[in-house]
Amino acid sequence: MASLDDDAAILSTYADQVLGGVIGPLVLLAVVVSALASTQTTILPASRTSMSMARAEAMPRDFGKISPRYFTPVFSTVTIGVLAIVWYLPSKLINEDFLFDSLSALSLMIAFYYALTGFACAWYYRHDLRKSVKNFLFVGLAPVIGALMLSYLFVKSMVDWWNPTKDDPSAVEWLGFSPPAVIGVFFLLLGVILLFAWRHHQNEPFFKRRPKTSDPHLLDS
Repeated sequence: MASLDDDAAILSTYADQVLGGVIGPLVLLAVVVSALASTQTTILPASRTSMSMARAEAMPRDFGKISPRYFTPVFSTVTIGVLAIVWYLPSKLINEDFLFDSLSALSLMIAFYYALTGFACAWYYRHDLRKSVKNFLFVGLAPVIGALMLSYLFVKSMVDWWNPTKDDPSAVEWLGFSPPAVIGVFFLLLGVILLFAWRHHQNEPFFKRRPKTSDPHLLDS
Protein backbone atom coordinates (compact mmCIF):
# COMPACT_ATOMS: atom_id res chain seq x y z
CA MET A 1 0.00 0.00 0.00
CA ALA A 2 1.40 3.37 -1.01
CA SER A 3 1.74 6.05 1.61
CA LEU A 4 -0.69 8.97 1.48
CA ASP A 5 2.35 11.24 1.25
CA ASP A 6 3.45 9.49 -1.93
CA ASP A 7 1.40 11.66 -4.28
CA ALA A 8 2.88 10.15 -7.42
CA ALA A 9 1.67 6.64 -6.57
CA ILE A 10 -1.74 7.29 -5.05
CA LEU A 11 -3.72 7.48 -8.30
CA SER A 12 -2.20 4.36 -9.84
CA THR A 13 -2.53 2.34 -6.64
CA TYR A 14 -6.14 3.18 -5.88
CA ALA A 15 -7.15 3.05 -9.54
CA ASP A 16 -5.98 -0.57 -9.74
CA GLN A 17 -7.78 -1.43 -6.50
CA VAL A 18 -11.06 0.21 -7.46
CA LEU A 19 -11.22 -0.40 -11.21
CA GLY A 20 -8.97 -3.41 -11.59
CA GLY A 21 -5.76 -3.98 -13.47
CA VAL A 22 -7.38 -3.61 -16.91
CA ILE A 23 -9.36 -0.36 -16.54
CA GLY A 24 -7.16 1.16 -13.85
CA PRO A 25 -4.49 2.46 -16.26
CA LEU A 26 -7.20 4.60 -17.87
CA VAL A 27 -6.97 6.85 -14.80
CA LEU A 28 -3.29 7.45 -15.51
CA LEU A 29 -4.13 8.15 -19.16
CA ALA A 30 -6.74 10.68 -18.02
CA VAL A 31 -4.15 12.39 -15.82
CA VAL A 32 -1.66 12.56 -18.71
CA VAL A 33 -4.31 14.01 -21.04
CA SER A 34 -5.31 16.50 -18.36
CA ALA A 35 -1.70 17.59 -17.88
CA LEU A 36 -1.32 18.00 -21.65
CA ALA A 37 -4.50 20.08 -21.81
CA SER A 38 -3.28 22.25 -18.94
CA THR A 39 -0.01 22.82 -20.77
CA GLN A 40 -1.85 23.82 -23.93
CA THR A 41 -4.13 26.21 -22.08
CA THR A 42 -1.03 27.84 -20.61
CA ILE A 43 0.53 28.43 -24.03
CA LEU A 44 -2.60 29.34 -26.01
CA PRO A 45 -3.69 32.53 -24.17
CA ALA A 46 -0.17 33.96 -24.23
CA SER A 47 0.33 33.18 -27.92
CA ARG A 48 -3.07 34.64 -28.88
CA THR A 49 -2.42 37.74 -26.79
CA SER A 50 0.97 38.31 -28.37
CA MET A 51 -0.59 37.74 -31.80
CA SER A 52 -3.25 40.41 -31.25
CA MET A 53 -0.65 42.81 -29.84
CA ALA A 54 1.56 42.25 -32.89
CA ARG A 55 -1.40 42.90 -35.19
CA ALA A 56 -1.90 46.21 -33.34
CA GLU A 57 1.82 46.95 -33.80
CA ALA A 58 2.47 46.76 -30.06
CA MET A 59 4.89 43.84 -30.50
CA PRO A 60 7.23 42.63 -33.25
CA ARG A 61 5.36 41.86 -36.45
CA ASP A 62 6.43 38.20 -36.59
CA PHE A 63 4.22 37.39 -33.60
CA GLY A 64 1.18 38.28 -35.68
CA LYS A 65 1.89 35.89 -38.55
CA ILE A 66 -0.77 33.22 -39.16
CA SER A 67 0.02 29.80 -40.63
CA PRO A 68 -1.74 29.46 -44.01
CA ARG A 69 -2.15 25.75 -43.35
CA TYR A 70 -3.25 25.60 -39.71
CA PHE A 71 -4.65 29.15 -39.36
CA THR A 72 -2.85 29.54 -36.05
CA PRO A 73 -0.10 31.92 -34.87
CA VAL A 74 2.74 29.41 -35.29
CA PHE A 75 5.63 31.77 -34.55
CA SER A 76 3.94 33.13 -31.43
CA THR A 77 2.94 29.66 -30.18
CA VAL A 78 6.40 28.17 -30.72
CA THR A 79 8.12 31.17 -29.12
CA ILE A 80 5.90 31.05 -26.03
CA GLY A 81 6.42 27.28 -25.77
CA VAL A 82 10.20 27.62 -26.02
CA LEU A 83 10.25 30.37 -23.38
CA ALA A 84 8.18 28.18 -21.08
CA ILE A 85 10.61 25.28 -21.52
CA VAL A 86 13.63 27.54 -21.01
CA TRP A 87 12.14 28.73 -17.72
CA TYR A 88 10.78 25.37 -16.54
CA LEU A 89 13.76 23.07 -17.07
CA PRO A 90 16.36 25.11 -15.14
CA SER A 91 13.81 25.80 -12.41
CA LYS A 92 13.10 22.08 -12.10
CA LEU A 93 16.77 21.15 -12.05
CA ILE A 94 17.94 23.92 -9.73
CA ASN A 95 15.35 23.60 -7.01
CA GLU A 96 11.82 22.21 -6.73
CA ASP A 97 10.90 25.07 -4.42
CA PHE A 98 11.97 27.61 -7.04
CA LEU A 99 9.51 26.09 -9.49
CA PHE A 100 6.66 26.37 -7.00
CA ASP A 101 7.71 29.94 -6.21
CA SER A 102 7.49 30.71 -9.93
CA LEU A 103 3.95 29.34 -10.06
CA SER A 104 3.02 31.42 -7.03
CA ALA A 105 4.53 34.49 -8.68
CA LEU A 106 2.34 33.84 -11.69
CA SER A 107 -0.71 34.51 -9.53
CA LEU A 108 0.53 38.07 -8.96
CA MET A 109 0.79 38.74 -12.67
CA ILE A 110 -2.62 37.20 -13.34
CA ALA A 111 -4.22 39.35 -10.63
CA PHE A 112 -2.52 42.46 -12.00
CA TYR A 113 -3.49 41.72 -15.61
CA TYR A 114 -7.14 40.88 -14.99
CA ALA A 115 -7.61 43.73 -12.52
CA LEU A 116 -6.54 46.17 -15.23
CA THR A 117 -8.83 44.38 -17.68
CA GLY A 118 -11.82 44.77 -15.35
CA PHE A 119 -11.24 48.48 -14.82
CA ALA A 120 -10.62 48.99 -18.55
CA CYS A 121 -13.85 47.21 -19.45
CA ALA A 122 -15.97 49.48 -17.28
CA TRP A 123 -14.16 52.58 -18.52
CA TYR A 124 -14.41 51.62 -22.18
CA TYR A 125 -18.18 51.06 -21.93
CA ARG A 126 -18.81 53.90 -19.50
CA HIS A 127 -21.26 55.69 -21.81
CA ASP A 128 -23.39 52.54 -22.14
CA LEU A 129 -23.71 51.70 -18.47
CA ARG A 130 -26.79 53.85 -17.87
CA LYS A 131 -28.70 52.54 -20.86
CA SER A 132 -29.96 49.46 -19.04
CA VAL A 133 -29.72 47.61 -15.76
CA LYS A 134 -28.12 44.68 -17.59
CA ASN A 135 -25.35 46.89 -18.96
CA PHE A 136 -24.70 48.41 -15.57
CA LEU A 137 -24.55 45.06 -13.77
CA PHE A 138 -22.64 42.93 -16.27
CA VAL A 139 -20.52 45.47 -18.12
CA GLY A 140 -19.85 47.95 -15.34
CA LEU A 141 -20.40 46.64 -11.83
CA ALA A 142 -19.30 43.02 -12.24
CA PRO A 143 -15.94 43.82 -13.93
CA VAL A 144 -15.17 46.51 -11.34
CA ILE A 145 -15.99 44.19 -8.43
CA GLY A 146 -13.75 41.52 -9.94
CA ALA A 147 -10.99 44.06 -10.50
CA LEU A 148 -11.25 45.31 -6.91
CA MET A 149 -11.09 41.76 -5.56
CA LEU A 150 -8.02 40.96 -7.64
CA SER A 151 -6.38 44.24 -6.62
CA TYR A 152 -7.01 43.35 -2.98
CA LEU A 153 -5.52 39.88 -3.48
CA PHE A 154 -2.48 41.40 -5.18
CA VAL A 155 -1.85 43.81 -2.30
CA LYS A 156 -2.67 41.17 0.33
CA SER A 157 -0.20 38.74 -1.23
CA MET A 158 2.53 41.36 -1.28
CA VAL A 159 1.86 42.17 2.39
CA ASP A 160 1.91 38.48 3.33
CA TRP A 161 5.16 37.97 1.45
CA TRP A 162 6.81 40.93 3.11
CA ASN A 163 9.36 39.89 5.73
CA PRO A 164 8.79 36.11 5.40
CA THR A 165 11.12 35.30 8.30
CA LYS A 166 8.96 37.21 10.77
CA ASP A 167 6.85 34.17 11.70
CA ASP A 168 9.11 31.51 10.25
CA PRO A 169 12.84 32.02 10.85
CA SER A 170 13.66 29.18 8.46
CA ALA A 171 11.78 30.76 5.53
CA VAL A 172 13.68 31.75 2.40
CA GLU A 173 14.10 35.49 1.88
CA TRP A 174 15.13 37.48 -1.19
CA LEU A 175 15.70 41.22 -0.70
CA GLY A 176 13.42 41.13 2.31
CA PHE A 177 10.56 39.42 0.42
CA SER A 178 9.48 35.88 -0.25
CA PRO A 179 10.75 34.55 -3.61
CA PRO A 180 7.28 34.65 -5.32
CA ALA A 181 7.01 38.40 -4.65
CA VAL A 182 10.47 39.09 -6.07
CA ILE A 183 9.88 36.94 -9.17
CA GLY A 184 6.42 38.41 -9.81
CA VAL A 185 7.47 42.04 -9.40
CA PHE A 186 10.60 41.42 -11.50
CA PHE A 187 8.55 40.25 -14.48
CA LEU A 188 6.04 43.07 -14.07
CA LEU A 189 8.87 45.60 -14.14
CA LEU A 190 10.45 43.77 -17.07
CA GLY A 191 7.16 44.15 -18.93
CA VAL A 192 7.15 47.90 -18.27
CA ILE A 193 10.74 48.19 -19.52
CA LEU A 194 9.92 46.25 -22.70
CA LEU A 195 6.84 48.44 -23.19
CA PHE A 196 8.83 51.66 -23.18
CA ALA A 197 11.63 50.10 -25.22
CA TRP A 198 9.21 49.01 -27.94
CA ARG A 199 7.43 52.37 -27.83
CA HIS A 200 10.75 54.11 -28.41
CA HIS A 201 11.72 51.68 -31.17
CA GLN A 202 8.34 51.45 -32.93
CA ASN A 203 6.80 54.89 -33.05
CA GLU A 204 3.69 53.60 -34.80
CA PRO A 205 -0.02 54.54 -34.66
CA PHE A 206 -0.67 52.16 -31.76
CA PHE A 207 1.13 54.48 -29.36
CA LYS A 208 -0.40 57.57 -30.94
CA ARG A 209 -4.00 56.46 -30.47
CA ARG A 210 -6.22 58.56 -28.29
CA PRO A 211 -8.36 56.91 -25.59
CA LYS A 212 -11.57 55.62 -27.11
CA THR A 213 -14.98 54.55 -25.89
CA SER A 214 -17.24 51.84 -27.24
CA ASP A 215 -19.43 52.28 -30.29
CA PRO A 216 -22.77 53.79 -29.13
CA HIS A 217 -24.74 50.85 -30.56
CA LEU A 218 -22.30 48.06 -29.76
CA LEU A 219 -24.29 46.72 -26.81
CA ASP A 220 -27.77 47.34 -28.23
CA SER A 221 -28.09 43.71 -29.37
